Amino acid sequence: MADSSKQTAETPATEFAFRPVIAFLGLTALFAAIAYYFVIEHGLRRYYVALLMWTPALAVFAASRLGLIDLKSIGWRWPAGRWMALSYLLPAVYGAVAYLIIWGGGFGGLLDAKFTQEVSYFLGLDGWSEGATIAFGILMFGTVGMIWHMATALGEEIGWRGYLTPALLARYSFPATSLIVGLVWALWHVPIITQTSYNAGPSGLEFQVLNYTVMTIGISFIMTYFRLATNSVWPAVVMHASHNIYVLTIMQPMTIQYKESWRYVSEFGFILPITVLLVGLFFWRKAEKDGMTATASKA
Repeated sequence: MADSSKQTAETPATEFAFRPVIAFLGLTALFAAIAYYFVIEHGLRRYYVALLMWTPALAVFAASRLGLIDLKSIGWRWPAGRWMALSYLLPAVYGAVAYLIIWGGGFGGLLDAKFTQEVSYFLGLDGWSEGATIAFGILMFGTVGMIWHMATALGEEIGWRGYLTPALLARYSFPATSLIVGLVWALWHVPIITQTSYNAGPSGLEFQVLNYTVMTIGISFIMTYFRLATNSVWPAVVMHASHNIYVLTIMQPMTIQYKESWRYVSEFGFILPITVLLVGLFFWRKAEKDGMTATASKA
């Protein structure tokens, strides 16, 4: 595999095209509206959520059929192993930092017995000790679980990082692109946060949406760096899947929720989003040092 400097230099410096971007956003909104009907009316069932997560990719494919997007530009090449390792491990690291603050600060407790029971039931581990159950559960979720989570994350990332990020980089700077994509990504999530149980409870939904937006912006900065450094969509796919495993499937449900925990815990409390934003700002600074912050058209 080529090194990162060579991959960065090969990132296509295309001219910004307004019409394909608008078409992509419009088609994503249309397909998402259809998927949201099922998610809102019939609940957070895995196949409806998977359909929703694939709406950005469906928009890319539809725009491609209209001759507006070249699918070759998505970044299908598998990058060097170190990038995949970093994208896999990073959510586990920033998630652990955030939840150590949550547990250590008493904003949420460790360990919710319901989590152990559910892991035991899901994996058929009757008779196993609590420690062995949790350890084996993390191992299975973090390996075999990646298959499902990468399959669903790919649907989003073909749109957000495969197409939209490089399309905007043709006109806007690294931070501007990261901010725009992060805001679009958060806006796409608003109905599932406000109209379903995918939140921290019915109280303070505006506060929850704000925190979630901070988190998506932080992740967007990280993934923009990965997209430029590798010219590939796959680090974003792996990072997205890893986040959904380590943060949503493991750390969040294993946390005991107190009365005010919703303000601090999960993607909707403020601790994780601020932690992620700080990591995102680190990658922005790293992008400046690596000469990635100018628009692609000027690179």
